[in-house]
Amino acid sequence: MKLHAGFRKAKKTAILSTALLGLVIPANALLTAAPAAAVSCIGVGWSNRDAGEGDLVKSGTHLKAGPYSSCDSVTTEVAYGTHVYYHCYVKNDYGNTWTHVRIAGTSIEGWTSDDNLDDHGATNRC
Repeated sequence: MKLHAGFRKAKKTAILSTALLGLVIPANALLTAAPAAAVSCIGVGWSNRDAGEGDLVKSGTHLKAGPYSSCDSVTTEVAYGTHVYYHCYVKNDYGNTWTHVRIAGTSIEGWTSDDNLDDHGATNRC
């Protein structure tokens, strides 16, 4: 049986299109966003560079081991109005600022989001 030349051309085009489509799909898959890297809760350096102090203004606040809400808590719930001394602040990978603090009258220290502080935390970077 003799095939018409137009049919053969259409068949070649379909095969070539299918092959190219197979190449395009994996290339597009590379354009998807990479999974977010895990945050680092340990080893975030700080020093006492700030003479500021303030009060916690959010209920249910916990001081954290690092400058992320997903970091382990180093305290149980700290009461609204608790007075803290500022050490310094950092900006985390999400662009949020966190201040390293010490609870007044104790040796308990850790990180808290600047949103938890009445004056938005330390003014000196760590």
